[in-house]
Amino acid sequence: MLKSFITLLIVLLFLGGCFFPEPPTPLQNTHWSLVELRGKDVRKAYNKPEPHLFFHVNDKSLHGSDGCHQLRAEYTQDEEHFSFTAIVSSQIPCPEGMEQARTFLEILTKTDRIEIEGDELIFYHADEELARFEAP
Repeated sequence: MLKSFITLLIVLLFLGGCFFPEPPTPLQNTHWSLVELRGKDVRKAYNKPEPHLFFHVNDKSLHGSDGCHQLRAEYTQDEEHFSFTAIVSSQIPCPEGMEQARTFLEILTKTDRIEIEGDELIFYHADEELARFEAP
């Protein structure tokens, strides 16, 4: 009887662990690759860095690339709102990807909320999804 009870307890503990979802990827200290911008797949320009963001742990700043230019910004976050400030972009012309780069910068200025779902980071303006990122 005791052996059956212990076996049942082990099985329940094992199965119970299967139903807990993975914790979401942390915003900070994660390389977020841009995969979708305004509902369109993102392209990587030849010989340019992939569009991405990296949120720093020690302060409310980030760096990254819009796929054409290097980016830096600061951000503020509370329970309900999120916004980027002090956005700085190198403005070196690039022959490929300028439209996507401009759209990416526009998205940063409009973002007012973010959500992390598993390994995806989603930027919103009100209820409109603006951009989707993935963690490797």
